[in-house]
Amino acid sequence: MYIDDLIRVFDRASGRYSELRSPKVKEKLTAALKAKKYDIQDEGLIEAILKDDTDDLVESFQNTLEIHIGGNDEVSKYLRSEEGIKESIDIFIASLEHMMNFYYNSLIGRHFSSS
Repeated sequence: MYIDDLIRVFDRASGRYSELRSPKVKEKLTAALKAKKYDIQDEGLIEAILKDDTDDLVESFQNTLEIHIGGNDEVSKYLRSEEGIKESIDIFIASLEHMMNFYYNSLIGRHFSSS
């Protein structure tokens, strides 16, 4: 199932922030992904991203996370807080959905350019 694969990608993307690899964060991420209720088309896009662009998803999440927490002096404490966990999960899902939109727009563009 793609959720398990996304959890593994999130673990990898968390990189030097071990606070984000806790069971609590994984549970919250799982719940957030299930709450999205992606349809079949979205699931297909997610599978394609997982197959072909995992590195881009990791990089997008890491770059955005750095921007958001870069000014926080107590990064470790923040990432263990409810606010930090929620923000990290929101950033990961936003990174995923930006890539899904890119894939979707690319597919639509190819469809109309070949018509």
